[in-house]
Amino acid sequence: MKPAILFVSYYYHPQLLTATRNFYLSKMLADQGFEVHILGRAASIPEQLIPDGIRFHGVKAWDYRRLLKIFGFQDGITSTKIKSEKLIEWGHQLLLRYPFNFILGEGGGFYFQKAVQQGVELIRQHRIQFIYSSYRPITDHGIARNIKKHFPELKWIGDFRDVLWWTKNDSHYQQTWVRKMVYSMDYMTAVTKGIADFWSDIYKKPVKTLYNGLPDITPLKEDIIPWKNKFVINYTGRIYTYFQRADILFLAIDELIQSHTEFRNDVLINYSGINRIHWDAWMNEFGLEQYAQSMDHIPVERAHQFQTLAQINVLLTWTTTDITGFIHGKYNEYLAARKPILCLIEGRQDSELSALYSQLDNSIILTNDANNKEKLAKFILYLYQQWKSDRLVPLISEESLHVYDWRLVGKPLIEILES
Repeated sequence: MKPAILFVSYYYHPQLLTATRNFYLSKMLADQGFEVHILGRAASIPEQLIPDGIRFHGVKAWDYRRLLKIFGFQDGITSTKIKSEKLIEWGHQLLLRYPFNFILGEGGGFYFQKAVQQGVELIRQHRIQFIYSSYRPITDHGIARNIKKHFPELKWIGDFRDVLWWTKNDSHYQQTWVRKMVYSMDYMTAVTKGIADFWSDIYKKPVKTLYNGLPDITPLKEDIIPWKNKFVINYTGRIYTYFQRADILFLAIDELIQSHTEFRNDVLINYSGINRIHWDAWMNEFGLEQYAQSMDHIPVERAHQFQTLAQINVLLTWTTTDITGFIHGKYNEYLAARKPILCLIEGRQDSELSALYSQLDNSIILTNDANNKEKLAKFILYLYQQWKSDRLVPLISEESLHVYDWRLVGKPLIEILES
């Protein structure tokens, strides 16, 4: 008989990028015959979207997101409500600090206490042997740790989709609450090898790499087309303003605009996300504002529509001396859209990402280095000429996507449960 597992997952709706990983991993395990329970925010997912074989246990949330919605902030803070990026960044940093992360953060306060109580009851009632939690939000790990205190024999799988702070020697990693959290985990997993190595190097614990698979994207009907007869270079989502840059992309586009009249008339640079102000500033900086359009945060169905209708989807990432492997969840959405991906790395080359992109015959990955500008311009021009010829661009092959089947990427998790 296969063991039962409890997912602590504040977010669980499959159309939320923060919930995609937990949703599809839990669905995959249920399909494989495991008994799967979800402990999450009440009303965070419509009943009809809960996969077969999964038992969802909702906890009412009275945290900052609930309060913001009461005061009219739809789905949290976006740049439509708060114009200062510094204020948004300050808020993000505050919610990383102990004890504010557990008191004020997503899933904090009243929700945290109720989730622990309900989780303890579920473990007893269903004789659950494993508990799984994933950062972010950090409160999911806090809830899992507190549940495990009641059941020392319970095996805890602690997953990381990100790092907490950017350098391995950051003093925050040696704070008591972080160390106790990590050393209480029986198993650790991470979304990429780079992030797995980061956590392993700090705490000298083995960390398994557990990649993301493909989401089921649900674009809006194509009769609602946001642009017509345009060669669209698209970016959807957040910009990490301290780390991400795209200078050579904008310089390459400007070069093509100056040298190719048809390209100038056809190109459209599209952005949608919470950093619209920052993106618009980039357009002004590089003189591209007349070829660009931008909008604030949009529903995920609209984002999927943009990704599937665009000719190029842009992904920005970075490396540091301590960290590689920042793939971002947007990468998997772009894969599902099958359009060419243009990835720029701020910093040194990333061997893990390069290996992934080498399997995609229509995409490119480069560092944001001036020496790569001409290569990038040639890539864009090639795709533009393909599109100009028959309104099509090469698609990512279905064969390349087979490795992103959740049953394959989820094998490390299954091995833990069956060990």
